[in-house]
Amino acid sequence: MKQKTRLMTPEENHRFQLVQAVAFEVSIDYEEEKKKSQTDLETDENCRKIGVFSEDESVLYGCLLYNKYRCRFDGKEMLLGGIGGVATLPEYRRNGIIRTCMNFTLRDMYEQGCAFSFLYPFSVQYYRKFGFEEGNGLCDWTIPFTEFPKKSIEGSVAQIFPGDSLEPLLRVYEKFYKEYNLSSIREKYSPQMEKEDLLKQRRYVFLYRDRAGVPKGFFIYRKKSTPDGVVMECTTTFEARNDFLFLDADAFSEMLSFIRSAFGSYYDKIHFAIPADISLSLLLGEDIKSSCEKYYGGMSRVIDVKKALKMCRCLGSGQLCIGIKDDILPENQGVWKIRFSEGQENQVEKVSADIEEAVDLLLPINEFSALICGDKGAEDIRWMPNVKVYSKEEEELGKIFYHKKCFMTELF
Repeated sequence: MKQKTRLMTPEENHRFQLVQAVAFEVSIDYEEEKKKSQTDLETDENCRKIGVFSEDESVLYGCLLYNKYRCRFDGKEMLLGGIGGVATLPEYRRNGIIRTCMNFTLRDMYEQGCAFSFLYPFSVQYYRKFGFEEGNGLCDWTIPFTEFPKKSIEGSVAQIFPGDSLEPLLRVYEKFYKEYNLSSIREKYSPQMEKEDLLKQRRYVFLYRDRAGVPKGFFIYRKKSTPDGVVMECTTTFEARNDFLFLDADAFSEMLSFIRSAFGSYYDKIHFAIPADISLSLLLGEDIKSSCEKYYGGMSRVIDVKKALKMCRCLGSGQLCIGIKDDILPENQGVWKIRFSEGQENQVEKVSADIEEAVDLLLPINEFSALICGDKGAEDIRWMPNVKVYSKEEEELGKIFYHKKCFMTELF
């Protein structure tokens, strides 16, 4: 089946939306989408849509999009491409459409200057074929109000109404995620929320300030009725950004104390999600109905190995020769030598395109991505059958590959 793969134009957005609607079985007003495609021609440079067409371009077989985000990595700023909307029309599935589209996309990201990519998979094994690996550990908490702490509130909690500034939410967000790799750097907490009528959506925002008046936490929620009770739902979905953020133990406890006092007669439990490295067990009671489910919310991939190695924060001093396999981006494949010392920029060079050269460590781009992001550390290498260690001890490898805070904060 002959194909043509390229970037899509704003005039073709209705074709993109049609494939999305069919693939994900969602409703669409196709005629309205066609009209919008002829009038809404402004190009968003941060959103790039890729399509795989028939040779004469009469049929769009499949497509995806990716958004460019300014994100954090080891105290530095980098570009990350967030992939979403991966879709193929049913009659053209299993013809390599998505493989073609993904390969084109990863190449485009490299040329656009992205250092990393991220996606939310329908299948982990499927996206490992493209060099992605699991990361972004998440703890999903459900806590009954009966387990909320009983303590006096020394700070204050105030509701944010339509028209009020969301800037305090941004301040809390930036402080909370400042040390997290892959977290996005925002200019606003949520441009979408500034346009939405939250009251019409029955979503509510409350800001917590400590006794000095400093914003230390907030929660955004909607009511959700379930067979097990009424839930204060604070998790983000593709439809709405809800949240539950706190900067320290006092903020967490005082926010829960306020919630119990103000909403205890109307709700039974709260549901929120936070990065997996945050342990709340010492802040809660003994109610066996509380639950915490840990899972991996997404997969990351290094797009530019040289950029990742130059930016990574190494411990102490040393050097390492790393052989990396990358079947999609040949610029990444080969032997990389990194020299590092405390207080100095990393010195990185590609010494050979042949991964058969003598190396200290040989690994696929998947495992390299998980290790350099900090989702995995040197002590995890023994459980990675595709990683081969030749001449370095775990202690030496741990100067580059060690556990770090890592969490992608956007949905796409």
